[in-house]
Amino acid sequence: MSNSPKTTDEVVSKIFARSTLPPLEPGTKVYAPELTKTIADLKEHEYVIAAIHLANDDIHHCHLIAQDHEGDSTANMLHATLHRREGDYWNSKYWWSNVRSHPLIPSSHDAKAFVDSCEDVHKNKSDDTSLREKQWEDLKKIVEWTRENYKL
Repeated sequence: MSNSPKTTDEVVSKIFARSTLPPLEPGTKVYAPELTKTIADLKEHEYVIAAIHLANDDIHHCHLIAQDHEGDSTANMLHATLHRREGDYWNSKYWWSNVRSHPLIPSSHDAKAFVDSCEDVHKNKSDDTSLREKQWEDLKKIVEWTRENYKL
């Protein structure tokens, strides 16, 4: 019998139990690549799957879902977040401009300011601990909110 997570709760618990904060820019390094197929196969709304991929540092699979739903505020929010995480700061701010209004985002101005802070840390190679803490809390909120609001 395998101890691999199979349910949404098990997958989310495994991702949220990570011992280190996710990097601001994971590049192509997925946190738990063995979960990629499991996440894709979950019986959940696409936005829940995209959010879980994003929390698993799987920018590519989140992007595939987000770009298929351009124009929806949640898809645009996921799109903006994933582009910030891949270091495509200009594109992230473009997508934040397209979010307009979303319950998780106080204002696109605040979201863009966070993008600018991440870009500054990247350029200056300075300590990013506080930004990584904020990002991790934001990623958890995105997963939790999509799970609550996009039930099949």
